[in-house]
Amino acid sequence: MLNPLFLDSILLGVQHSFEPDHMAAVAVLATEQKKGTGRLWRVIWRSSHWALGHSLTLVVFASLILLLKSTLSLHIAAQVELAIGPLMIWLGVLAIRRNFRQVKPLPVLITPPAPAGLSRSFWVGMVHGLAGTGGACTIALTLAARNTTAAVWIIVLQSAGILISMTTYGCLFAFSTARFSSQWQPSLKWLNYAVGAFSIGIGIYTLVESAQGLG
Repeated sequence: MLNPLFLDSILLGVQHSFEPDHMAAVAVLATEQKKGTGRLWRVIWRSSHWALGHSLTLVVFASLILLLKSTLSLHIAAQVELAIGPLMIWLGVLAIRRNFRQVKPLPVLITPPAPAGLSRSFWVGMVHGLAGTGGACTIALTLAARNTTAAVWIIVLQSAGILISMTTYGCLFAFSTARFSSQWQPSLKWLNYAVGAFSIGIGIYTLVESAQGLG
């Protein structure tokens, strides 16, 4: 019989990935105006790295909970929120800056392949790992597990839900904006403004909320 906690963990992982700060981050990554056949793959690469970094933090955090079983871990999420706010503001500024870095396309332009290794999205995702309900869900599900094996499976399934959902809607963002920008370039600038403002707003809201929580 399927453990209800397993189903709950993957559903919570999917739900967690649709929180405003996560969607704003993926939207910023997906609305880059770089063109070419590799654009979609770049979004898949960055979105999956974002989710992998996010999941790695949850796995490490869950391992610490299993080892320590300490109530002090309940305060970590609020402290990490202080770092999430500036990150979201930074991502929003990057989105808006794209409108001021337009260059005329060259007749023949061969873009070099993206460098191998982990992208910056991986490290941003790691910091996001304990923000919002991520840390709280990890604590609740890990402590609810009957044994270590069940706890490991819970975290794996939660991470899988985050990885699959974030990569999927990252691709949807990229596909829709790619078709949109080919015909309505001026409107894409407004999309960058909207995404940037949304990300900055989430960052400011996160800073205020986390400051009140620590106060």
